[in-house]
Amino acid sequence: MAKKLFTKKLSKTDIDYRMSVPMKSFDAFRIRKGEHCKEIGVTDINGKRKRFRCSTRKTGLHPKPVLSSGWTAFAKERDLRKGDEVTIFVMGDINGAEDLEFQIQARRKMELFGKVFWTDPL
Repeated sequence: MAKKLFTKKLSKTDIDYRMSVPMKSFDAFRIRKGEHCKEIGVTDINGKRKRFRCSTRKTGLHPKPVLSSGWTAFAKERDLRKGDEVTIFVMGDINGAEDLEFQIQARRKMELFGKVFWTDPL
């Protein structure tokens, strides 16, 4: 069973360098205390498995989590653009297994005759 973790409208930085993760969703990535990154398994809409790195700052009060390695390749593969939307889902029970599996879905915002439409998942 999939549960929506977060939906994010992408910025240029999210696409070109790393995607920031909302702090309210950070705990789901389960980065151990004293560590600053973790490889996570992600399945796209076509069932293809990817590996993304979720990392945090090493210093400071706020960890500012981001998806980096693997994420930028995914963004380029899908030709994601500023304003597109990405939704990350958690597969299974958030309170159960130590390592969770994630699912990712991206959509493009389009405007036609003054009306806004979202594409099918990319």
